[in-house]
Amino acid sequence: MERRRPALRLRWGLALAAACVVGVAAIQLAKSDAPAVGGRTAVPHQPVAAAVLEKAALVATRTRTVTPQPSQWFYEKLSQHMIGGTLPTSETWHRLDGRKMAVRSAKDDKLKITDAEKGPTHPGKTLEELQALPADPDALLEHFRTMDRNLTPLSICEPNCPAGTEQDVKAWGAIGWYMSHGALVPPDKAAAMYRALAKIPNVKIEESTADGDGRAGIGVVLDLGEAGRGIYILDAGDYHYLGLKVVDGEGTSAMSVLNSGIVDEPGQVP
Repeated sequence: MERRRPALRLRWGLALAAACVVGVAAIQLAKSDAPAVGGRTAVPHQPVAAAVLEKAALVATRTRTVTPQPSQWFYEKLSQHMIGGTLPTSETWHRLDGRKMAVRSAKDDKLKITDAEKGPTHPGKTLEELQALPADPDALLEHFRTMDRNLTPLSICEPNCPAGTEQDVKAWGAIGWYMSHGALVPPDKAAAMYRALAKIPNVKIEESTADGDGRAGIGVVLDLGEAGRGIYILDAGDYHYLGLKVVDGEGTSAMSVLNSGIVDEPGQVP
């Protein structure tokens, strides 16, 4: 599992004209009962998930953003609640040209600026990847299913996923990885991700749930039965990504984005 370091702060505003299109999406996809775990050819889409995620996509398309500059920094405040215990909340800044990073110490609240860590990805690289992604949800889903690497904030079932679900789990994880980068996600790509989620079998909606820090939201659930459940928590008002929970036989793990955005220098917050 790759780890990310996680303004224009991206808070997607409400879409007042969503109801009509959402209704059409629900009618078109309301063809049968909820799916069972296993291969994707015989499993229909869930109409409730399709309707909710279509509304989220419409909100995303109406969001106005400004493209971040290489000299700016991507800020993220992250919490992690693992089965073995809660980790200290982290605050990081990454310069989008990949040259510098900064960390605020949870122990003494001091800011430390260093050269960026060497690795296969950083927020600036992630922004380039996001801009290059297909905006068509079917093409995007196929791209994620056939990637040569796994991207996920938290693993649900790897390497023991139910037979026939492996590519769907890979796509699910990649969507969450990119959505967690909030302000970096272009509106058309955010909309495509929501619509792609609606096309993944075994995806359901929990109308009332909470992230690992108790913030209420809408749950978008990938239900793999005994293998585990992954839950993306979206804000109930504007559908922006709050975090992820994974529930399996060992318990519940959670990762939450408490704040994120684009700032002009390390130490600033959106």
